[in-house]
Amino acid sequence: MTEGTDQSRKREDALKLLVGRICCLVGLLSGVGGVVFAILSASVNLSAGAVGIVLGLVGYFLGVRRLGAATIAVGVIALFFMAAASTGLIPGVAPPGHGYD
Repeated sequence: MTEGTDQSRKREDALKLLVGRICCLVGLLSGVGGVVFAILSASVNLSAGAVGIVLGLVGYFLGVRRLGAATIAVGVIALFFMAAASTGLIPGVAPPGHGYD
């Protein structure tokens, strides 16, 4: 009886860690991708950083502590970088126009 509950508990923990790692990796890609798009002046979408932060929080609460904290940090850095790029505060990165000529 206890062997079955131990097996199911191990599977549940492994699944939580797997989902947490996937969330953190997607959050990292979102944050880094947002910064890359801002550098290329293709897009300054602040929601990419916010999504990275939220996915980092999900990963952190699912048990992936270090990777979750790193994902949150990258998301915050991406959010501030994209906000600065959208206002023209970063030299060499032109803020995208609004399409008005």
